[in-house]
Amino acid sequence: MATRIPIYLDEELLARASRFFLPDELSQLVTDLLTERIAELEQAELEAQMREGYLAVKQDRQDLKADWEIVDGEKWPT
Repeated sequence: MATRIPIYLDEELLARASRFFLPDELSQLVTDLLTERIAELEQAELEAQMREGYLAVKQDRQDLKADWEIVDGEKWPT
């Protein structure tokens, strides 16, 4: 379902867009561009979350390795 909202454009930008798009096409253009930009922002957000998660796991593994280094040095009998 579409919702009508006011969008304010610079007059020069609107004049330039009018050379290539009919008034009815501008609505679809704005929708397409906004959809594309939101997808880019969501992808960047996901990558940041994944990077943060990777760094947290990396630190956990380093901490675990340090814990086991104490045991490895105790020369347990085999």
